Amino acid sequence: MSGGREIALLGGSFNPPHVAHLMAAWWALATQGVSEVWLLPTFRHPFGKDLAPFEDRLEMCRLAARALRGVHVCGAEAELAADPLVGKTARTLEHLAAKHPDQRFALIVGADILAETAKWYRWDRVQALARIIVVGRQGHPPVPGAPDLPAISSTEIRARLARGEDVRGLVPEKVLRYVEEKGLYRG
Repeated sequence: MSGGREIALLGGSFNPPHVAHLMAAWWALATQGVSEVWLLPTFRHPFGKDLAPFEDRLEMCRLAARALRGVHVCGAEAELAADPLVGKTARTLEHLAAKHPDQRFALIVGADILAETAKWYRWDRVQALARIIVVGRQGHPPVPGAPDLPAISSTEIRARLARGEDVRGLVPEKVLRYVEEKGLYRG
């Protein structure tokens, strides 16, 4: 890795993106010395979960990112769509490192996934390619020096939407409008 700017990647399904994602991005920008945060929606979930179409999730990330200066969206996993390792963080980091050799990368992960890294494809490679930034999450062991972000869940948001319940306050307004206009996550 070169000594250029450091970009923090916040990956996820973003199915849909919610305010805790934006809180994590803002916290990383404010405290971790990164130049930018890129929201990085997975093209295909590495553990096989059903997702809304990639283009919808990418657009929802773009709408969410507009709320914070320094937060952008990276659709790199679509470039790896034909790669058998698409959705594997190590492969995505290799792709980004090759595409942006003048950048350094960090990876923002929630405390909730730390117990799952043994299931990740080549976690050792992930750590070699990116500085790991851990953000706390309510209901999980505290992370020294990091806030506990609210335990907001895209799964719960989808369930509430399917039941016709209100999710304002959990999802950025522009994202919620997009979800409603596209009819995503209806029951």
